[in-house]
Amino acid sequence: MGKFDYMLAVTMAISLIWGIIILAFGAVIRFSFGKLISNYVAGVTELVPSSACTNTQGQNICPIGSKIGDEIDVGDWPMVLGAFVIVTGVLVTIFSVLGFVAALKHSTPLIILFIVFCLIATGIQFYLVQIATTEEIAFHNDAKSQLIEKLKNEYTVDGKNLFTIAMNSIMITAECCGVSGVGDFGNLTFVEKSGINENLVQFTVPPACCPRQLFLEGSTEAKYTAIKECARSGLEKAEPNKRSCYTTVFTDVNEKYGAAVMGLLLFIIVWEMLQIVLGVLVKFTPPPKEERKSAVEHRGSTVPRDSIAQPKIKKFVPFSKVSSFTAADIGRIKSTEIW
Repeated sequence: MGKFDYMLAVTMAISLIWGIIILAFGAVIRFSFGKLISNYVAGVTELVPSSACTNTQGQNICPIGSKIGDEIDVGDWPMVLGAFVIVTGVLVTIFSVLGFVAALKHSTPLIILFIVFCLIATGIQFYLVQIATTEEIAFHNDAKSQLIEKLKNEYTVDGKNLFTIAMNSIMITAECCGVSGVGDFGNLTFVEKSGINENLVQFTVPPACCPRQLFLEGSTEAKYTAIKECARSGLEKAEPNKRSCYTTVFTDVNEKYGAAVMGLLLFIIVWEMLQIVLGVLVKFTPPPKEERKSAVEHRGSTVPRDSIAQPKIKKFVPFSKVSSFTAADIGRIKSTEIW
């Protein structure tokens, strides 16, 4: 095996490892997105007491939770993102195996297949870099549209559904409101119980969008009253959080993990470019002399050369002897005897 074959085989073995890692991470995004949300809002129940949003009748106008189940539905975009990552992991795994075998066998068809799969995987990784670094692209715009649709149709003030709890937890943790802003909500009506009476309260903004200090100052009843008034008056009197939650979370995640993710993706892309160069070198570099000799011996035959019986070659060996005749015999001179 030549030096380029050996180098390609080693790099392919390393790529196979991170191909499996990428595949596993894509599976988490695709099937366990709730765990990622839970990781982001892990400390929300410590930031604000749940009692601050609860009235004397036990109604909670801002339900929150630090553990979000994987069954949460926030749209199709996490599945699309997860699918991109899974496909990348599969492609990296495939071209790693192809490249490894191609390096061992010095096989031109396998090297070509390896280069094709590697280029496809690199193209998808460039797209993932865009998703990780740029908010103003089609993927993020589509994700925002899906989330806003969810807010208008599924979010309720005192709702116990998983989407409402997750959204409240994110808004309190990130001190933001809505996907794009405070105008993203469709149903902010709250039926408040007071003894035997029920009052219909129309909120302008969700209580979770109110400033965090309202959840912390005063008695339990005072906190509830302040939060309710903030949600009712909205932008007219109170100062609720106005930042886009999508932009805020995107920025927070980039600040925490962006450098590591970008560095890893760019390193993988450069690494794969070098692997393609190695593949080209393997393709156009002849195999070692002993491998070429073996290839010539086996060409055109499926039977090993050593197992084929070699034909017996007869060699001509000159022979002569002194004649026993004392005098020349004219008749024998015409024969084939050598004198």
